[in-house]
Amino acid sequence: MKHIIERLGNIILKSKGELSNRRIAAFLLLMNVITSASVSIYIPSMKQMAIDLQTTNEMMQMTIVAHLIGEFFGRALSGPFINFHGVRTIIIPALILSTIGHFGCCVSASLPFFICMRFTQAVGASVIYVASLSIINDLFNEKEKAGVVGLLELYQPVAWIVSPFVGALFGELGNWRLSFFVLMIAQIVGLILFSSCPEKKKRRNIAKFSAKNLVKDYKIVLKNSYFVIYALIPGLFAGGYMIFATSCPFIFVNNSADIALFSAIPLLFYVCGTFVYRYIVRNYSLKLAKKLGVAIYLIFGIYVLYLTVYQTNWNAFYLLSLMCIQCIGSAFLVPVSVLKALESASEAASVGASTVVVFRNIIMSVCISVSAKFSGNIVTIMACVFMTVATILMLVTTRRVIKIRKKKQQKNLQQ
Repeated sequence: MKHIIERLGNIILKSKGELSNRRIAAFLLLMNVITSASVSIYIPSMKQMAIDLQTTNEMMQMTIVAHLIGEFFGRALSGPFINFHGVRTIIIPALILSTIGHFGCCVSASLPFFICMRFTQAVGASVIYVASLSIINDLFNEKEKAGVVGLLELYQPVAWIVSPFVGALFGELGNWRLSFFVLMIAQIVGLILFSSCPEKKKRRNIAKFSAKNLVKDYKIVLKNSYFVIYALIPGLFAGGYMIFATSCPFIFVNNSADIALFSAIPLLFYVCGTFVYRYIVRNYSLKLAKKLGVAIYLIFGIYVLYLTVYQTNWNAFYLLSLMCIQCIGSAFLVPVSVLKALESASEAASVGASTVVVFRNIIMSVCISVSAKFSGNIVTIMACVFMTVATILMLVTTRRVIKIRKKKQQKNLQQ
């Protein structure tokens, strides 16, 4: 059976008899989109789910909380486990766990059981992003890696744009259980393909994995101040966007169509910005992409200053334009910061990848909670502060790293 699964995976991922890095990259993106879609695909059907599960609309919100908690634990633990045992050893049990979770959601008849299954599914599925970064770090050279990480970062905006519409369609075709059934089938396909993804770098062969080893790995990466700063930058950008997305639409607009517009259009700008970033990295350099990202944020800062001084009453257009500029800048700077974080983490790259996404989840949760207590322009200013701090950190840290490298090169030449 194992031989048949690996053979089927090789047929799909191979091109001209060899494993295709392009197909592997596309597969990793697809799996991360599916994983992220599981958060929001059932939101259009929540009212019907509350009736079927004999609960209230408010209690249905607990299912999202359960997913976020499971995702946090899964991502925090997956990095060290992958670092010790390798991607394939960890990802296959994780996908089996996620498949069981989706099946459980599909057949749930009560809310407590559904929440348990959401937690189970999230723990397993959360490993996919960390495993994807680890596979990219193993397979691709520096130039290819920059483009692939940029492509991978598309997973969340694409999922957030598409999944509610897909969930609504499944709700019309059958019922909300169909969404989880389709996600379960997708996880099974992912299980087959992940078993065929190669690993080039050897991992530490430790038979017994202990809590002491886990803490030791996190100490290694968290002691590196450059890693910590680079790992915080994606979270600050994401936090700034989440302040906009979750608070401002309800402050500045009234109907649901406009609220949907607020969340979809900026993410489309992010998608377009990512493809421009990949083109620049492929044909020019990562350094140029970073400079363009910083330039976009300078334009963003000037625009914010103009609105603050000359436009005391901000309308929906001003807010939407701010979000679009911010998303284009993030499309350039987020992949750069993730790459720099992985580079700083060195041998503990899997733990580094895990830390990046844990930081992002924590900052996003804090931003959403804090912004809910404020209103109007204060929320927008908070978001701008987060994104400005992220840009400054990127500039200062990069300059510092370059200076240290130059000093080391000079010492080596003198010796």
